[in-house]
Amino acid sequence: MEWNRTKTIFIIVFLILDIFLAFQYFDKRTKNQFPILEKSTLQEDMKADHITYDSLSKESQKGASISAQKKVFKTSEIKSLKGQKPLVDMSKGDSLTEIEMGFEEPILLPKEDMETKAREIVNEQLLDGSKYRLWKIDKSQKQIIFFQTYKGDYIFQNQKDNAANEIGEVVLFYNDKNEVVKYKQSMLKEIKEVKTENLISAVGAVEALYYPDFLKPNSKIKTAEIGYYTQYPLASAQIFVPVWRIEVQRKSDNGAIYEEFIIDARDGAVLQSQETKEKS
Repeated sequence: MEWNRTKTIFIIVFLILDIFLAFQYFDKRTKNQFPILEKSTLQEDMKADHITYDSLSKESQKGASISAQKKVFKTSEIKSLKGQKPLVDMSKGDSLTEIEMGFEEPILLPKEDMETKAREIVNEQLLDGSKYRLWKIDKSQKQIIFFQTYKGDYIFQNQKDNAANEIGEVVLFYNDKNEVVKYKQSMLKEIKEVKTENLISAVGAVEALYYPDFLKPNSKIKTAEIGYYTQYPLASAQIFVPVWRIEVQRKSDNGAIYEEFIIDARDGAVLQSQETKEKS
């Protein structure tokens, strides 16, 4: 009986001691604890790195991947082009997925408005020219480049490689007299939507670049536009995924640097990046 009472007293004493020690521990921890810093927001981080952009949409949207096939140009189609002559080997017959044509009479481009005349040439002189939209004028190479579109959105080309992998593209070549003398053309046909998915917003695409450090300090987001892209342009049948194309300008000691990123609009993966010292 005495032993049971003694055992009970010991248990009570040890319980009081445990409570006291626990109180002392937590009191000391509270006094010595530093305040927890809140995670900074994307806008704060970008501001600290002097990364800026104008109004970009934060709204997500739905978009579809598309399937397409390379068009094979028929001999009869090529022969129907008046005032032009083929600059490719026609012995292949109806198996050409890209044609190169020369104008019998060079077409003069006005220096003050090259874009309008270039659009007129593509729309009126080429096969299905209305399917293409002006992409850029590369004065250093004397080229005017058009990309094919789907529902008004560009089907972007892989600009990293100079290999013959263009699909859905027109390139006008002009000489020192500002005369268009020839062009190359490739085309996509039977374009169909194959899968509709939720897409990230333009701001989401910028986030996809910022957190993995693709965006450098002192950068300005110039443009963000939706379009389509394939990583495997050599195949005859293609799947093009919806992408964001982000154009960035940043300052350096040697002047402005322009960067272009192609970002998968479904999951934010960076599919292509390219840097140039000067804008074409």
